[in-house]
Amino acid sequence: MKRQENFFKKIITSKIFLVGGLIILVFFSLSLGKRIFEQRKIDQDIKNLEEEIKVLESRNSELLKLIDYLNTNLYIEEAARLKLGLQKPGESVVIVPNEFLQQEKKNEERKEDSSFSERTILEKSNAVKWWDYFFKNK
Repeated sequence: MKRQENFFKKIITSKIFLVGGLIILVFFSLSLGKRIFEQRKIDQDIKNLEEEIKVLESRNSELLKLIDYLNTNLYIEEAARLKLGLQKPGESVVIVPNEFLQQEKKNEERKEDSSFSERTILEKSNAVKWWDYFFKNK
């Protein structure tokens, strides 16, 4: 019995056993590290997919609201007026030329420009603006 104990004691204290144990320990550590890395990557992918689901669900709800609006009579009437040029009985359509709209945009830009005098815009009455529109733009 003592012989067997000495034999095991020699094996356990031998350098080969120590090196073999270290190799096995390193192998298991690397395997564990690889598993932990893979698990973290999977967790990050799950988190990214959950965020994408939230974005898609919010986009889906926006699209459902848009569909509901597009099915309303208000939108159908607006589309008939704008796209088809239809009008209600007793209503008259006014067409504003693009040149006038462009000039209005320029006027708005000038209002924003600090070098343009705001007083000249305010001094023109509405009647003068109409007069300019009909007689000076030709």
